[in-house]
Amino acid sequence: MNKRILNTMSLTLAALVALTLTAQAGTASTAVNSVGTTATPTTFVASASSNQVYYQFQSFLKNPSHLPRAIVYLNANIEKANTHQATLMVLHLENAIKKALPSMEERFFITSVQTGIYQVYKEGYNFSHIRNLTKDSSLKSLMNLASASGYKLDSAEGMYFPIINYSIFKKYQPYVKADIKAYIDIMAEESRKAALKDAAIYIGYQELLNRAITQERFITQYRTSNRSAQMNELFTNYKYITFYGTSNTSLFDYPNDEMRPNAKRGYTAILKWNQTDSSEFLGTLREFMDVVAANNYKLTAEVSKFRDTNVPIE
Repeated sequence: MNKRILNTMSLTLAALVALTLTAQAGTASTAVNSVGTTATPTTFVASASSNQVYYQFQSFLKNPSHLPRAIVYLNANIEKANTHQATLMVLHLENAIKKALPSMEERFFITSVQTGIYQVYKEGYNFSHIRNLTKDSSLKSLMNLASASGYKLDSAEGMYFPIINYSIFKKYQPYVKADIKAYIDIMAEESRKAALKDAAIYIGYQELLNRAITQERFITQYRTSNRSAQMNELFTNYKYITFYGTSNTSLFDYPNDEMRPNAKRGYTAILKWNQTDSSEFLGTLREFMDVVAANNYKLTAEVSKFRDTNVPIE
């Protein structure tokens, strides 16, 4: 496969979704008209308390430096808002955290910051670990700010950087619409453990498929959701990984072009445990595995033709 395409696919999925969010964040007024699971205008009656919370929260979001304050305020007051306005605030918060991410990344990519983290970092460490172990007061302050602004620490290819910490959105689930509640579950899992790292598949093949199935279910169930485009983007990348792999974990291993044993076992198990008639993704995977089995689990011209026809890389 084209190496450039594989390298593109090997970006962290969280970053890919973030790129989509940037294009679709829009202004607050745009989001008011587009949030929810219906394409038609929503009629609702907001109480004085709900309105007060909503507009106070929006005032915090107008200033990027007030992002930590906005999060604290929403945590304390979201229960006072109606479902519609609570959903809006959560989506606006996600947009704001995403919008501020490049600026936060720049602060992390300073040599002294990278060196300071490296000196104390161990696999699985978060901002609190770094803050408590470093003696650098400026690094301590940055760790505090990044955490309070809705980010978590991640690493890849020897670099340390912030990503959106979707686990902080879990506390908002009781107050938002069903589609956004489901969206938060999916994204929290993505930020808990990235599917890819250093251009390699970082999760098991069964987990890879289960995530894709959940994403497909969201797309089918919430076709007009405000986050349907983001979920389509995420699902598309999971499909590519499923049928092609990545540059460092290709589905058919070199040099013999044989299907990876773990992929074969994982895919076979998921197909055994799940009905494929309600999932286009699983239906395509079953057909693919039938073709692969007929070719002794080798990457042949017939297998390549099936992928090019049914899962083309665009």
